Amino acid sequence: MKPTLFLVLMWICTGSFGAAIMVKGLPSPLEYSNDLYYWPPNVAISPDTTNLFITMDGIDKVCFLNTGLQGGLEQISEISIIINGVKKDWNCFPYTTTILEARP
Repeated sequence: MKPTLFLVLMWICTGSFGAAIMVKGLPSPLEYSNDLYYWPPNVAISPDTTNLFITMDGIDKVCFLNTGLQGGLEQISEISIIINGVKKDWNCFPYTTTILEARP
């Protein structure tokens, strides 16, 4: 019974481990107009993009398409960005190069 309980608890706890997010290139600066953020028309973007690396109000941010919170991210904010005329909601948080590692 104890080994089974241990394995079940370990399986449940695996969701609490962090994930690495790889960011390439420079952030794309958003254009702000009439209380809305717009994707710059001169920057190409794939229609099936689910994450962005942006500069918003002078702060570099990483954004995920709003399909639910990514879990455990501090300072997360929800913003709407108009990309190619379509308004989408994104979960964004400030980009930092700090790596935190917790060891038992």
